[in-house]
Amino acid sequence: MILHALNGYYERMLNTPDSGMPSFGTSLENISFALVLGNDGTLRGVEDLREPDGKKLRPRKMPVPAAVTRTSGVKANFLWDKASYLFGADGDGPTAANRQRFDAFRELLQDVGKDIEDPGFQAVRQFIQGWECARSEKVIARYQPWEDVYSANLVFRLDGAPGYIHDRPPVQREWYKYGQRDTDAPLGQCLITGEQDVPLARVHTPIKGVRGGQTSGGYIVSFNASAFVSYDQDKASVAESSAFAYTTALNSLLSNDSRQKIVIGDATYVFWAACSNPMERFFADLFDPPAETAEVSATQDDQQTTGAIRGLLKAIREGRKVTDFLPDLEEDVQFYILGLAPNAARLSIRFWEANSLGALLERVGKHYEQLNIVRQFDNEPEFPPLWRLLCQTATLGKSENVSPVLAGAMARAILTGSPYPQNLLPVVLERIRAEHNVTYFRAALLKAYLIRNKQKEVPVSLDPNRTDRPYLLGRLFAVLEKAQEEAIDANITIKDRYLASASATPGQVFQMLIKGSAHHISKLKRDVEKRGRAIYFEKMIQNITDDFNDYPNTQLAEEQSLFMIGYYHQRKSLFTTKNQEA
Repeated sequence: MILHALNGYYERMLNTPDSGMPSFGTSLENISFALVLGNDGTLRGVEDLREPDGKKLRPRKMPVPAAVTRTSGVKANFLWDKASYLFGADGDGPTAANRQRFDAFRELLQDVGKDIEDPGFQAVRQFIQGWECARSEKVIARYQPWEDVYSANLVFRLDGAPGYIHDRPPVQREWYKYGQRDTDAPLGQCLITGEQDVPLARVHTPIKGVRGGQTSGGYIVSFNASAFVSYDQDKASVAESSAFAYTTALNSLLSNDSRQKIVIGDATYVFWAACSNPMERFFADLFDPPAETAEVSATQDDQQTTGAIRGLLKAIREGRKVTDFLPDLEEDVQFYILGLAPNAARLSIRFWEANSLGALLERVGKHYEQLNIVRQFDNEPEFPPLWRLLCQTATLGKSENVSPVLAGAMARAILTGSPYPQNLLPVVLERIRAEHNVTYFRAALLKAYLIRNKQKEVPVSLDPNRTDRPYLLGRLFAVLEKAQEEAIDANITIKDRYLASASATPGQVFQMLIKGSAHHISKLKRDVEKRGRAIYFEKMIQNITDDFNDYPNTQLAEEQSLFMIGYYHQRKSLFTTKNQEA
């Protein structure tokens, strides 16, 4: 199913103008420089093809003759490669190994192009025949810094002619013929297309771009031991053309400039639709929504895109139709999400979901609906990005400390509508106890967990009519803390000392806290300007404690979560009321 969906995406993009999807026999590679040759094969210049990326320059993605798979030994690419193959030298100089690579590049040129009469190809052949490996650094340094060139991929261009030599029609024809020549690949039925008697791929192209994976790439289909053999087949029944299609499509989705991928924890997720759909451009923004700020530097298009995404998020959170904001959106279209994680030389399939776009958007909307809680500060995001939520579960709030298991389980819960991971609740409570701080993001996570996993009703903001004891205890603790803050100027409040114990063992803490609050309120009464606040706190404490008779010895994790939400709601309400009075 996965390979079939990727093959379909490749065929769609191949027929889409300006998609940049390479045809069979080619591959998209990072190219940094072009050697500009004269008709006689002399080097006229070294053209820098790199593109600006902030303050740095990055290689340009370019379709070239399909790259070879270098697991071991010396294998050259046709009409492009690294400096060690084109010049016989790199940072280590013209070593014996580099000269061997240079000879392999020259032999491939002669083998593929023995019948090519194209002037561009003849120029490359003459260039290679006359090149002196020992003078590589000196010659190249006339045009570009050798340090930039020797580690990069290069192609060839004929001086005064448009395009590159590997793109010239006579060269492409011979390259295609070479790929079909003397093939000893076994014939069989392709499991993707169903074609009969087609050459089956022996080795599939590596997949690059997965966070944490090897730079040389990894495989999602590979066999290298008898333990992996099934039904007496030592390879997957995938045609060479189909293997090229699915690997090219996946590498395109994982490219640096792709807008169809997102990293969550240690897994990289890619997504695409069965047919062209505007959601392919915006789906990643559902997990990391843009901030609601109209910066002067933002372009009008960026502001319109931000507005559209926020409108979409509000619609799906409230259960309304998204077509009100994206009229061209087809909710019935099949949408695919694939999660990959590194595993040595292979890639693990962490997640796979194939469903209608409307169903997926409904699940994401349900996630934001359950997260919805009054914000502590106005500059906090209305739609919390997943990475910021995950950071609230990590030590020091650092992304590198986020549990990959928890991150993957959270992503799965959002995309499938399944319960949140069971360890989410204890992890959030542990961070609150360690840092003595109930943040907006932690309160939102607790609320979402209680609603989805425990089917509890939790309000968005303060509910003064709620009578369940854990919620009231959290409210009471917030009032006691605020009374202390206004009575005395202390660097450490009861929150820093007793928040964890008050939520877990209220019976051992609250009697002492109530006695301490009596002292704080009496001190406020002695101040003429604060006497009204003292009476206000007394009434608040009385109204809250009227709804229960005793303090429980212990509370379960769910009750502690409700305690924290009550504390957060009351704390927000106290500061809002104070600001309104001021």
